[in-house]
Amino acid sequence: MSQELENVYNAFLNNHVPELWARNAYPSLKSLASWVKDLIMRCCFIDNWINNGPPKSFWLSGFFFPQGFLTGTLQNFARKYNQPIDHLSFKFILLPYSREEALVMEQLRTVKKGETIPMDQNLDVPDDGVLVYGLYMDGFAWDHMTVGDQLKGQMQANLPVMHMDPRLDYEPDLSLYPAPLYKTAARAGTLSTTAAR
Repeated sequence: MSQELENVYNAFLNNHVPELWARNAYPSLKSLASWVKDLIMRCCFIDNWINNGPPKSFWLSGFFFPQGFLTGTLQNFARKYNQPIDHLSFKFILLPYSREEALVMEQLRTVKKGETIPMDQNLDVPDDGVLVYGLYMDGFAWDHMTVGDQLKGQMQANLPVMHMDPRLDYEPDLSLYPAPLYKTAARAGTLSTTAAR
């Protein structure tokens, strides 16, 4: 048995994602069992998109490279309105709808081509930008369109569906809190500013 294969075997025994896989996958802090479940959900999301067309809302944290998706959103806006992409950024509009990835995936398993999952029937697709879900807050909670204290024992809370609306030369209101966005709960990693200013 090669050293690489032995490392994979030991990772399996310890319920860790093998380093060989982790190097070629999305950033994750999950155990092997949770990681495999998450990978299956990601594949289900992409498979549904391929077979049934674009969803009304996109699982942003389900992408391997979310910056590419967001850059594509800005590029579509730039082409549509003949605007310079380097002058575009997003305005973030939180909507009164929430999504749990597991519940979305459960509904996706039963949806037929051309149909919308039940929880998306009330969502209006915006003319510009995208609706995203799958983001979490650390240290506070979202309660009926306001920020509140996190619940006891709750490390992270779901952020509601967000409309990422491209704007030309957008300057956010200075009273807004410029919250950082991390790919994992480690709150660290490579700084990437692709698709955001």
